[in-house]
Amino acid sequence: MATQRYGGERMDERPEERRRRGPLDEGETGETTRRVSPEGDADRTQRIPRGDADEERTRVIRSGDEESHTRPYSARGYLEAAEERHARLRDLYGGVDWLASFVGWIVAGVVLGFLSLIASVVLIPLGFTLDIGAEDLGATTITGLIIIGVLLFAGYFAGGYVAGRMARFDGGRNGAMVVVWGLLISIVLGAAAAFLPGELFGAVQQFVAGTVVPAVGGLAGTGFVGLGILVGVLAVSLLGGFLGGRAGSNFHTRIDYTT
Repeated sequence: MATQRYGGERMDERPEERRRRGPLDEGETGETTRRVSPEGDADRTQRIPRGDADEERTRVIRSGDEESHTRPYSARGYLEAAEERHARLRDLYGGVDWLASFVGWIVAGVVLGFLSLIASVVLIPLGFTLDIGAEDLGATTITGLIIIGVLLFAGYFAGGYVAGRMARFDGGRNGAMVVVWGLLISIVLGAAAAFLPGELFGAVQQFVAGTVVPAVGGLAGTGFVGLGILVGVLAVSLLGGFLGGRAGSNFHTRIDYTT
């Protein structure tokens, strides 16, 4: 093998070690060992004869320090394998989980009811009512609307979190479905109110006539302001459910990526 130079220093004057290239009868050159650069030349490129002189290949000779090369590759390989596994499981079990989102809606309703009882202690002394008219949009009403927005966000965040934890995958989508469940059930109850038994029909009718109708009428009387309030309520609810669902599904993601 020809003498090689690196930075003005002859290769045959540098400390070296020789290792076997393969079987004793491999190739036509008869060489059974190859020159391995010292530890300082870990990434230096050399041309090593492989069989005939016309079939030489360029190879990178690395130092014998296995620890410095194997650890990053093994960690990277584990993360790639975990990501592939997570993607396969999401393809199999992802999507909308109707049961999880329905249970999340129940939890959201319970939390909203509990928080509403607490908020009533603050809203009633302020004189806030759901009968909103064009002349009533003062500081008190705006403060009450902000408090209601916070309650909606907190309630649907809790419901979305439960839905995301139960569904494991696509937590944001299942958290948003909590709000969709609320809209669907409200429409169904409104349409089926006439077919309900007497006492239950009276309770639903009283709720609709005493709460929903005044609120909708007041918002309709404010024009674009009322429309903006409705859009804001829907947006806050969807945002709370989405973020809660993401938080619930991230709980499983952290466990999957923990060794």
